[in-house]
Amino acid sequence: MRKAYGRPSAFRKDDPVDVLIRTILSQNTTDKNSVPAFYALKRHFVSWDKVRVARSTEIVRIIRHAGLAKIKAERIKGVLKEIRERGAGKGEEKGKEGKISLGHLAKMDTEDALEYLESLKGVGPKTAACVLLFAFGKPVMPVDTHIFRVAKRLGLIGRKTGIEEAHEILTNIVPKHLIYEFHLGIIEHGRRTCKAQTPQCGVCCVYGLCRFKKKKSYRAK
Repeated sequence: MRKAYGRPSAFRKDDPVDVLIRTILSQNTTDKNSVPAFYALKRHFVSWDKVRVARSTEIVRIIRHAGLAKIKAERIKGVLKEIRERGAGKGEEKGKEGKISLGHLAKMDTEDALEYLESLKGVGPKTAACVLLFAFGKPVMPVDTHIFRVAKRLGLIGRKTGIEEAHEILTNIVPKHLIYEFHLGIIEHGRRTCKAQTPQCGVCCVYGLCRFKKKKSYRAK
């Protein structure tokens, strides 16, 4: 995959709240739709706390291109409110406007950080893993539809493995220092070659490792 797609750019830690909101917006849609919605949200509001107290209808209008805008707007407001309330400092009134941060997760061990994130309403294993990997560099494997599909075809997970179980399996079997590169590489492979409906088996760089039953017929095409 390195030969086919190259190495990813050097790892750069992103703001954890940015990653959280960006990933929520990406749920059930493509980056083409979710990324512009994320930046539109960032441009429109001064801070995430302004998003927290904004009207849902205003947020829906801004993120409508990401799909499921009403659901995502409520989900975003909900997690921001919960993070703010949980993070209220000593002597601070809960819910009081102020900085919303997930920086404290950096000092937590991976399991505790995952538990905290997944306890937020609307945050599942993929979203939690994205925050820990891309904001803190913690060795957790986010599993999206591309990774789920490619991992099954390669036999890295069983055919009947569920997506939640896949997070744990792949996190355990991929060497920790390769998780970031593996994640991005498999996604690229899924987008460009190992497509859902029309896999390009004839040019697949890992064809010899693949256990996809229909690979010979697709290669012949």
